[in-house]
Amino acid sequence: MPSLFAPNSLRSPRWLRSDLPTGGRRLGLLASSLCLVLAACSREVPVASPAPEAPLPVATQDFEAAPPPPPQSAFIAAITPEQSAQIKALDVPLVLPTAIPEGFLVEQVNVTQDERFASYQLLYRDAGDRCFVIEHTAGGIGGTPETESRVAVNPPAINDDADYRLNYGSYTAPDLKAQFPEPNLSSDWLPIATGFYRFAGAAYINNALAVTAPCENISVNEAVKVIESLALISPEIQGDSAPPE
Repeated sequence: MPSLFAPNSLRSPRWLRSDLPTGGRRLGLLASSLCLVLAACSREVPVASPAPEAPLPVATQDFEAAPPPPPQSAFIAAITPEQSAQIKALDVPLVLPTAIPEGFLVEQVNVTQDERFASYQLLYRDAGDRCFVIEHTAGGIGGTPETESRVAVNPPAINDDADYRLNYGSYTAPDLKAQFPEPNLSSDWLPIATGFYRFAGAAYINNALAVTAPCENISVNEAVKVIESLALISPEIQGDSAPPE
C-alpha cells in the first residue's frame, strides 16, 4: 500500500532548501528575517506606570500674634484708660501724681456720683503693702487736725500763695490720738477750680477704705515728691475709653 505521505511532503519549504539556486536561498533568508522582525514589533511593549505626582505645597499664611497689652505701669500715673474713664464719667477734673515711687500700681478706683459732692479715690499699693491714696471731692471738707510734725509742700496745680503742708506723726489732740493711734500722714486739702484734692497715707486708708491687706506708710520724702507732682490731666491725655459697665 502506498504511503499516505509522499516523501516530498517532509522536505523543507522550497525557499529554505539548499538545492535551490543561491539567489533563491538569499531571498528565502531575507523573507525569514523580515518575518522575525515583524513578529517582534507586533509584541506589546509594557508601558511603565507614571510616577505618582508629588502633592502640591499647601500655601500657608503667617499670622503674627497680637502684641500683649501694655503693663499698667506704662500708663500715666499707672492708671489704665478704663480706670480714668470711671473718673471722667463724674465730670470732675482728673488730678494724678506724675511721680510715683517704683513698684506702685493703682489697686482701687472708688467713685461717688453725687449731685453736690462727686468724688473719687485712687488707692496705690506696692508689693510690700505700702500704700497711699489720692482723693478728690467737689466740697464738704473740714479742717485738717494738727499733728506732731508738718512740712511745706508746693503742688504745681495750686496757683495761690497759701501755706500748704504735709502733716505726719501722731495727732496732738488727746481724743484723736486715742481714737487713731497710728501715725498720720496726710496733706492739707488743696483747692482747684472745681473742688479739693489731697494725699493720705496708711492710717486713713486702713480706717476708711476696704483694703485687701493692711497698709503701711511710704516715707515723708516720698510723700512730698508725690504731692508736688500732682497735676491736672487734660481730657486729651485721658483718652476716650468708656467706663466699664
